[in-house]
Amino acid sequence: MYKGFNVVINDKEEFQDYYEAGSSLFDKQKEFIRKNLEVYIKPDGYLSQEKMEGDWFPKTDAHVFLSHSHQDIDFVIAFAGWLKEKFDITAFIDSLIWENSDDLLRLIDEYYCVSSRYEDGRIKTFGYNLRNKSTSNVHMILYTALMKMIDQTECLMFINTPSSIQWSDMLSQTSATLSPWIYGELLASKLIRNRSKIKHRQQIDKTYMERVEESARLDVEYISDTKHLIDITDKDLLEFKEKAANKNKFDALDTLYRLTENKQRDLRFEYELE
Repeated sequence: MYKGFNVVINDKEEFQDYYEAGSSLFDKQKEFIRKNLEVYIKPDGYLSQEKMEGDWFPKTDAHVFLSHSHQDIDFVIAFAGWLKEKFDITAFIDSLIWENSDDLLRLIDEYYCVSSRYEDGRIKTFGYNLRNKSTSNVHMILYTALMKMIDQTECLMFINTPSSIQWSDMLSQTSATLSPWIYGELLASKLIRNRSKIKHRQQIDKTYMERVEESARLDVEYISDTKHLIDITDKDLLEFKEKAANKNKFDALDTLYRLTENKQRDLRFEYELE
């Protein structure tokens, strides 16, 4: 990752016309991910960690990693379409993975975790301990692979909305999220290695990667930190659109980096004061 941005957008109307373009990109990625889930189950009864990571997170030409709440998915799809149509910037939408992980878990549970069946062969119950094991392993594999994807992409954009981040303590200005995936992605963006944009652009490969019902709700609050990310707003994106018009994807990204240089300097200064 070269840079990370905290994206706060108040007026979403600007992006709605690009929903169709974003939806086309989203559908291609979803089709790739959902294809042949059965291949993850090896004949000897083990899950193939290598194959799961390779298929769900292959080398990709995505330039931007979009971290967001699933409640904002329609806007995020439109925003991804805007990036693609305006600047030819390809975004990887993180919710694709967590949406499809439930399908994969169901498949694995039906193969490994059945504890009893009805006479006609239908599943009656799953083993509690077996299912805990399958869920923890799949989530660990996917989370590890997700960290690799953040490392691969040139920049991360966290879509900061009331759905993704809430104020946990207004006096201390502590923010929190109810999503463990958002928490993990923000933490990764803070700790993951920082690489130059040249390194990222040299590694781009042309290989393109193309809910379980709940009886009760369990929400866990994770204290989240976005202070290490550069804030960009509607005004910044409007200026970005005007100054990056008709440029290729890398020149467009460089324009965004230049436009936010002052904010990055301020960010460094705040960290030094801390």
